[in-house]
Amino acid sequence: MRKRNRTITIRCTDDEYERIHSKAQRHKLSLSDFVLRSALDKKIVVADGLDEVARQQKSIGRNLNQIAMLGHEGRLHSVRLDELIEQHEAVTQAVCDIAKEVK
Repeated sequence: MRKRNRTITIRCTDDEYERIHSKAQRHKLSLSDFVLRSALDKKIVVADGLDEVARQQKSIGRNLNQIAMLGHEGRLHSVRLDELIEQHEAVTQAVCDIAKEVK
């Protein structure tokens, strides 16, 4: 793993600082990472909608865990997974759509 051991100090106005800081937050990057990526011409990608997709994935995961627990306890005799499969397919499609926008 590389170690960042050099420090660069820059001067900017309050307005410039706020704009840079705001952009870093929007990209969910630290100020240091945002400035480095910008300075080194690295692509900075914002994929809108990922928070909702992650929430849906967590929900599907919780449902699967509950089904697994009931199955292990012997309290589950038959399961209809149609709805869960449909939810999973919808989330997978959303991820694919977001990935296409990023390219």
